[in-house]
Amino acid sequence: MKLLFFHVIIIMFDSFTEASHNTTAGCAIIRPPRDGGIRYRGLTQEQIHSVQVLPVDYEIEYICRGNRVIVGPKVRKCLPDGTWTDLSQRSKCLLPCEQVWTSLENGRVAVSPPGPAVEGTVLRYSCLSSFILEGRNTTQCTKQGTWDSPKPTCRYNRHHTGKSSRCLLHPL
Repeated sequence: MKLLFFHVIIIMFDSFTEASHNTTAGCAIIRPPRDGGIRYRGLTQEQIHSVQVLPVDYEIEYICRGNRVIVGPKVRKCLPDGTWTDLSQRSKCLLPCEQVWTSLENGRVAVSPPGPAVEGTVLRYSCLSSFILEGRNTTQCTKQGTWDSPKPTCRYNRHHTGKSSRCLLHPL
């Protein structure tokens, strides 16, 4: 009997030390982005509601409600250390601006930040030499999915000499 008791204690000790080295068997469930959800591949609704930890190498996918689009990582994977990939980059579900003016006749458009034109995106306009910008030089995508100012135009400056970067004004 003593031998059996001693053997059980050793098995328990081995299990405890193994568990202390491998503290995670996966990753804790994380929250979806605002206005979005998470697609759990291969799990039923019952399993999703009852599970606390997802296994290593399991992948989740963010999905957005309505016509919002995901900005940031769309898929995250459970790593062996119990963390999810790319947690330093936040994923957001944002409303896109419908019409994007990424080209400007006789000018240039810079998009900031690069990527899809969603709420918060800023377009910066500039004209080529010999042209003058008419309208605002920036426009921003609003939370309603519209631009806060109309697209500008680049109008030819007939008073530009072409010899330098300065333009001369002539009385009409």
